[in-house]
Amino acid sequence: MPIKITDPDALDRLQKKLNNRLEFQKQMKEINKICRNAKLSGEEKTKILAEKHKLSGETIQDLLSGRILGIPAYQLSGNNQEVNRLKKRIKEVIHYQSKVAEAANFGELPEVEFDGGSIVDNIPENRIQIFFDAKPDADVRAKLKMRGFRWAPSNGAWQSYRNH
Repeated sequence: MPIKITDPDALDRLQKKLNNRLEFQKQMKEINKICRNAKLSGEEKTKILAEKHKLSGETIQDLLSGRILGIPAYQLSGNNQEVNRLKKRIKEVIHYQSKVAEAANFGELPEVEFDGGSIVDNIPENRIQIFFDAKPDADVRAKLKMRGFRWAPSNGAWQSYRNH
């Protein structure tokens, strides 16, 4: 299930995911050190991988008999990219949560008035909402839809997710 920025436990879930990825990266590096150690025999490598890392015999055979000993570099770099993505996502969640706290302390949502309605930056719901005094004409509705806004009858507004 995806972790949404508005989830109350988003930060904890992302941090747990990041810790798992960091531990996996560390484990992959250790496995590569063992597989590529020229001082160890094949039996010693098998024993260490089975006992320390709890790998199955088939997995150990794949690691030791391949063209490249150990875990391929693309798996390490792919996992490292995921670690960096999670770190950025955690920063986004922290930034969003600080904005929600600011909005709660301020008491009002930022609002811009225009002829015929208003635009509200609804930070707690992570939405930009446009309220019209009357139903906008077809041309305006088409332009709103092209820019990612959708009619939300529950709120009586045209709204879209907040983004850059």
